[in-house]
Amino acid sequence: MISHKIKDIFNKIPSIVRLFLIKAVIIFIIWQLLYHLILNPIRFPDKIVTNITCYSTAKVLSLYYKDAYCAYSQNKSIIMINGKKALGIADPCNALEIFVLYIAFLFCYPGNLKTRITYSIVGILLIYFANILRCCALTLLNLYNKGWMDISHHYLFTIVLYLLVFSLWVRYCKKSTINET
Repeated sequence: MISHKIKDIFNKIPSIVRLFLIKAVIIFIIWQLLYHLILNPIRFPDKIVTNITCYSTAKVLSLYYKDAYCAYSQNKSIIMINGKKALGIADPCNALEIFVLYIAFLFCYPGNLKTRITYSIVGILLIYFANILRCCALTLLNLYNKGWMDISHHYLFTIVLYLLVFSLWVRYCKKSTINET
């Protein structure tokens, strides 16, 4: 009885939306299995992305601080300024999940391969640079105004990154729709 109701609801959904949802669920399951069973235990590509994020953040901060550099520990990278820990960057803060979410949407939504690849590259670069700016801002907050650190880290900057991703998706959808007509 319940499965009949679910089937009826699913059949009422337009076919293009059903196809999107099916693709999204398949990509989600494959990514979760791949990431949690294979990639995460060996920290690939997390370690690389986290270290590059730390290095890039330190480079930007070195424009303002003479002695800004990145130190690497077992499970995270650390922004050092004048020999003191300024910010730790753990794997969940490297934007890898946001990259995957962004690209998964592009491949679930109809469009041609050239547009998908272009938007994938440009989008990942924009998300990457936004995350570097986020890490720089978090470093400054941690140094000068720790009271704003937690809310900025968990809410404010997260909202900003997801708004960026959403705006990129909207642009992609508009571009894909224009190309198909």
